[in-house]
Amino acid sequence: MPAETQLSILSLILSGAFERIPRSLKLCFAHGGGSFAFVLGRVDNAWRERDIVRESCPQLPSSYVDRFAVDSAVFATGALQLLVDVMGEERVLLGSDYPYPLGEQQIGSLIDSHPGLSARAKARLLGENAQEFFGLPPLKTVAASFVS
Repeated sequence: MPAETQLSILSLILSGAFERIPRSLKLCFAHGGGSFAFVLGRVDNAWRERDIVRESCPQLPSSYVDRFAVDSAVFATGALQLLVDVMGEERVLLGSDYPYPLGEQQIGSLIDSHPGLSARAKARLLGENAQEFFGLPPLKTVAASFVS
């Protein structure tokens, strides 16, 4: 599934679909975007060096990372760091692969225990990004509405 996920992202970018899709459409890809973060440098290089890659893609492929989000279901500290480095901490949402048995058993533990992420980044990945993505009110606001 990670291979298909990165292929889906690259298809949207290289086909020029992001030039036609409104920015208001929110897209989030599972599996940490697959191998997208890992191959993006290679794809940018291909875009610079080959006319055929630029044919339907008028901008450097890495310039489209602000058009979608990915989840954090990558299961390795280094992979999560690369994902945050490539996508930005504001575009990675908590993912677990639940209910599949190979998913993260303690949901959020990879993020919470990550030594390279700041407290701010952890808060974003563990919930704030999802609240923003889905247009949900902050938890304090939700809790306050049940009290009144």
